[in-house]
Parts: sequence; C-alpha cells; structure tokens
Amino acid sequence: MSLLWMTIEPGHDEIRLMLTEGGTGAVLRARLPPVPCQPRSLTTLLEAISAWYGQPLTAVVAADAQDEGLHPTRWARLLGEIDGEQVRVEWVVQPGPAERDRFLGEVDADFRRARRLLTFAATGLR
Repeated sequence: MSLLWMTIEPGHDEIRLMLTEGGTGAVLRARLPPVPCQPRSLTTLLEAISAWYGQPLTAVVAADAQDEGLHPTRWARLLGEIDGEQVRVEWVVQPGPAERDRFLGEVDADFRRARRLLTFAATGLR
C-alpha cells in the first residue's frame, strides 16, 4: 500500500491538489490553473513527487467533480501516460459526508473535500 496520496479535484477555475504522507498528514496543498500548458504536465508532476520521496504515489481523482464530468476526455489524456509502478490512479466517487467527522476541524475549509476523498479512497470510510 502506498504511503503517499495525492488528491486531485478538478474544478472550473482551478485544480486543487493535496499531497498526504502516511504518518505525517498533509504536506503539500496547491491550486493550479484548470488546464496545463503541456499535456504531460500532471503526469510529470506526479512522477516527480514520487521520485522526490522515493516511493510509489497513489493519485485519487474526484470522478464526481464538476469539471471532470464536463471534460472526461481531457482528464483521460492528462492521466493516460502514467507509469503504473510509481504512480497509480484511482477514480473515486465519494459518498456524502459522514454525520460527524472529528478530523475536519484541523483542515482548511477549502481542502475538507480533499480530506474526505482521501479517507474514502484509502479506507472506504465516510
């Protein structure tokens, strides 16, 4: 199982990324333009982070995100050339939030959905 998890939330105005390291928590948060200038940019970024840490990375893409639903072929192209040994991609449709989540208080409001998406992808818990 991977100790590095990157949530990718496609949006209309931006793409939100959150890198989480096992045992440490969120180590990187980023907001990027919705469309990269180079088609291989996202793949290169994920591979570079995997190489930086020297371990495999699991990218969790919010498959129910508004932009992903409107542009599925763009996302298939952006993530299509990933090396499965170092970077694995999981497309996740997340159920609604649980009634109470005691860990959400420590995360900025903009990244709460990313935290829930990662928790659901990694554990299946809401």
